[in-house]
Amino acid sequence: MNPNPTVVFLIPIASPQVVKDWPLACGYLQRTLGSIFNSTNGDFRVVVAGHEPPDFPLPPDERFKYLPVSYPVPSPSNQISWVAPVRDKMLKLAAAWDYAKATSTPRYVMKVDWDDLISSRLVEWLARAKDAAGYRIKHGWIWRPSPRAFIQCTETFDRMCGSCLIIRRDMADLTGPFLHSCDGAKFDAAGQQLEASDLYSLIPGAGTGTLLLNDSHTRAEAQFAHLGHALPAVSFRAAIYRSGHGNNASGQYHRSHNLRMLLGRLRRTRLVTAGLKKEFNLE
Repeated sequence: MNPNPTVVFLIPIASPQVVKDWPLACGYLQRTLGSIFNSTNGDFRVVVAGHEPPDFPLPPDERFKYLPVSYPVPSPSNQISWVAPVRDKMLKLAAAWDYAKATSTPRYVMKVDWDDLISSRLVEWLARAKDAAGYRIKHGWIWRPSPRAFIQCTETFDRMCGSCLIIRRDMADLTGPFLHSCDGAKFDAAGQQLEASDLYSLIPGAGTGTLLLNDSHTRAEAQFAHLGHALPAVSFRAAIYRSGHGNNASGQYHRSHNLRMLLGRLRRTRLVTAGLKKEFNLE
């Protein structure tokens, strides 16, 4: 096993105490891991952190580590409801990242949600990349449970999915005003209004956090710019966002769709081809 892998994937999994459908979550996580281990370049590691291990045989591979955590499951009591799961996610990412740094020296680190899928080409692409401070997945796919035979392409993947950011190792622990309301930061009325109207910039008064350990992925370009770096895009559709299955945050929100939005969604809809199934290890 290479002690200096191209990339380490960090995957936090929620506790069955808070997940609506634990068997479904385990099934999706198994597919997520399958998509990573389907990579054409095997120079990677995976660290999964959780309160309880998933209900399936874990990969018998030295590149894989399941890391148990023992702190209490964060409760939404006395907090805004969406802050507790984000806090839980960040604590698990921090533990996974500490383990990864203690046992290897990866070139890049990537946060991956337990239900998303990674292209088999991504590790190879990163191995050949020009060593930028980081990359964002701008072009990707959205896959909903029904109808399963269709998938939607998007050019704004990094605006809607947390599995969109690849950070060079030496950048991951750099700090800045990167914590916003989703991370538990508190703003005055003017700051709240600005944050709601500007989803992509850093808001004055934001909390101090590291580049890796925040959930404000729509502001990633502004975060890198604050540190003096550009954030180029991966050159192909490198990930699938599994949306609308009811076990992730997207299932908690319902957006209204006008005719223009529905026509745009239809325009971006594609058949799930044999090539996509092979690339993303789709069932």
